[in-house]
Amino acid sequence: MLLYPPKQFDENEWFVLLSIAAGYILMAFLPKRYPSAMSVLIVLFCVSAAYAMDHAIASPPLDLYDINDHKEYEWFDLITYLMYTPYALLCVYLYHKLSPKKLWFTGYVIGWSLFCAFFEWLAILSHVFIFHGWNLVYSFSVYIVMTTITLWFFEYLRRNFRLPSVISDSAAQDRRIDEA
Repeated sequence: MLLYPPKQFDENEWFVLLSIAAGYILMAFLPKRYPSAMSVLIVLFCVSAAYAMDHAIASPPLDLYDINDHKEYEWFDLITYLMYTPYALLCVYLYHKLSPKKLWFTGYVIGWSLFCAFFEWLAILSHVFIFHGWNLVYSFSVYIVMTTITLWFFEYLRRNFRLPSVISDSAAQDRRIDEA
């Protein structure tokens, strides 16, 4: 597979780079709540899910949207997959901190799905995504499913890393993280 360079380094590339930078800068200032290995697994999960979804619906035979400048796959498309990962980490971080249950969990998932749809709308305005046959309502539905699956995946990791769902004592939390 040949990866093309961007036709022109313009607003879509800047949007992707600034989104990634803003997200990771935000994450750098948050206190650590779980082991770094969990963060790496969540990032790999998000990138893999985005890659699978894009190749399922953005390439032939469906071909419902294009990413960035080329209809063909370009090397900047790979970087685009990292655009959502800091926000997925933030979603998991706040989920772990707030520990929403029942209806609050549903509201949490809907709220994050709305945020993701808004973020995607900004990406559309910056020409990161060019839709033809796809729209934000479909994306919102996908985000509801993927946010739920991501939080379930985090709960699975939390149980396997033996991390409690709610941590009240930060010193005890630091000891557990260092031991993991």
